[in-house]
Amino acid sequence: MRVVVVARGPGPTVAARLVWGLGRRLCGGTHVLHAVPSAPVSLTRNMALQRSNWVVIGIGGVTCGGKTSLARRLRGALRQARVVHQDAYFLADDSPRHVYIPELRHNNYDILAALDMDRMMADVAAILRGDLKEDDARVPNEVPSALSLQAPAEPFSLPGKQFLILEGLTVLNYPAIMELCDLRYYFVLEYEECLRRRLYRLYDPPDVPGYFELCVWPEHIKYRAEVEKDQRVKFLDGTDVNVHESVMEDIRRLAT
Repeated sequence: MRVVVVARGPGPTVAARLVWGLGRRLCGGTHVLHAVPSAPVSLTRNMALQRSNWVVIGIGGVTCGGKTSLARRLRGALRQARVVHQDAYFLADDSPRHVYIPELRHNNYDILAALDMDRMMADVAAILRGDLKEDDARVPNEVPSALSLQAPAEPFSLPGKQFLILEGLTVLNYPAIMELCDLRYYFVLEYEECLRRRLYRLYDPPDVPGYFELCVWPEHIKYRAEVEKDQRVKFLDGTDVNVHESVMEDIRRLAT
């Protein structure tokens, strides 16, 4: 029997620890304690006050769905646009905060607990204040595509506004980011297409056999179900080659 306790907040609550301990005494097997992080209230309030001259766009969803590609295209199509990639905030591989999967002998990197969301939110707050340089929040070793660097002749702009794009698997499952965003998008793919794309990706550390079936897809289904409860989120088909234009139409409507 497996006991799973979900504790919201910056760390596991006392109640969660008590339930987890009770589960360890009552049954055998693997016991996983997931702490769902959340931003400090003071930080969230400060960001709300500082964001008046920003349009914040959140892009979450399935692995290999097109999140980073869309973020890069938007950065090139918008004047004064910044991008923060959630992938830049993974915990170190040897961090004790990781959830270890014994049967795979591998960490679960497809959950919020695998990320240093406090650091990401601190960087977001610094950007909103104007204190973070352009490339400080980029993914290490990322090679920007020519498309992301080449802006159109007349990039779209909103008077008095800058654009902040937050992208990553679970950005919209993090309450502070969900509430911060003006526009929210979530990519979806069918199982077979997602697996096909995943097989062509290289990860560090690399996927181990069974990781997609035991972690990647089940976690996506769980997080997708959470996001589906929020009617402010627009779902995007990861196979739609025109998805960028659909998002740009939404952004242009902000000017009306």
